[in-house]
Amino acid sequence: MDHPFHIHVNSFQFISRNGQPESLPAWRDTVLVRRGETVRIRIPFRDFAGKTVYNCHILDHEDLGMMGNLMIDA
Repeated sequence: MDHPFHIHVNSFQFISRNGQPESLPAWRDTVLVRRGETVRIRIPFRDFAGKTVYNCHILDHEDLGMMGNLMIDA
């Protein structure tokens, strides 16, 4: 199943999918990760320090544990 991966607070650039460069590295807060693939993102941590979360935006997946904490140190 595909997963809309989301990071709270900080936008990111989606830079590659399965090792292939992304042609439109626009700023986003969600990227679709398809079954069996790997995506690479780049995140600048400029204006927020502390704990935030990342998760799958399918509510059932989030409820079943597809989420985690991200600690940003200043």
